[in-house]
Amino acid sequence: MISCTEFIPLYSELFKYLEDIGGKSEVEKYWKYISDNYTSAFLGKEVEKNGIRGCWNYWSKSLNEEACDFTMELDEENGLFAIYMHSCPSKGHLLEYEHVEPYHDYCGHCPALYDRCLAKFGIYPCGHDWSEGDKAKCTLKYKTDVKIPNGEKLHMDRRASDNEYFHPDFHISAKRGVEYVGNNFGDSAVTEYLTSFAKVYYAPLIRKIRENGLCELKRYIEETYEKEKASHNVRCELGENGLYVTVSECPGVVHIKKRGFEPSKWYKDLTETVNSVIAEESELGFEMIFYSEENGAAEYKFTTCL
Repeated sequence: MISCTEFIPLYSELFKYLEDIGGKSEVEKYWKYISDNYTSAFLGKEVEKNGIRGCWNYWSKSLNEEACDFTMELDEENGLFAIYMHSCPSKGHLLEYEHVEPYHDYCGHCPALYDRCLAKFGIYPCGHDWSEGDKAKCTLKYKTDVKIPNGEKLHMDRRASDNEYFHPDFHISAKRGVEYVGNNFGDSAVTEYLTSFAKVYYAPLIRKIRENGLCELKRYIEETYEKEKASHNVRCELGENGLYVTVSECPGVVHIKKRGFEPSKWYKDLTETVNSVIAEESELGFEMIFYSEENGAAEYKFTTCL
């Protein structure tokens, strides 16, 4: 499992992979797919029910879960909504990684997803500003002709330190990514995409494993489940010749189903393929002993190569 707190580099590497195999148009095609099949299922439902007030409702939850540093404003009387992103944790995390190069148009996914979705409900951009995207700053502004006399004016200011960075809906986004690659390009493409991601993102972990052994991998797996608030779901047994891992249920699978979705047949690869790559690059053996499609329960082991 890839933690929801580590989804951002997975997302960025997906954009790179899609551009490598189909050019920028393939990335834009994916963004349209996400807008129609994911953004519309969350933001779209809020706006359909509540008009431009739905923007406030949707982003009040997601921006706080992502521990963004932002100011948000809603003016129902004039049909206006705005987000002033002082520090975007998504782009910010990518910029902090020394070993991960962000996708060159990473910020482009936001207007591609949101503008397309909101236009269906008569809400349109009216002043986006991406000029400081390289500093993880941006502005999103929207307007609608539907104005509410004596409507509310709302204002929210949040600093990143006000919230914990924990947005479990990113598990759904990870599921969407591998599902898209699998449906459009096949099983081998899923393996290729996740292999490329794992070699890039886990390079520091792989280096530590090579230097210090399986204790580093044990620590990483336990920390991953701690981030997911699911430490009780994993048991790691480190022996002389290997590391045996038992997962009672995957928090990613549980959350995806809780939100009314089903993990795709490739969701397992976020555990199996990624761990296989980490093992191979660390000169270890890996075996997936058991995996449950129902709740993501799993048993697998890493072994030292003799």
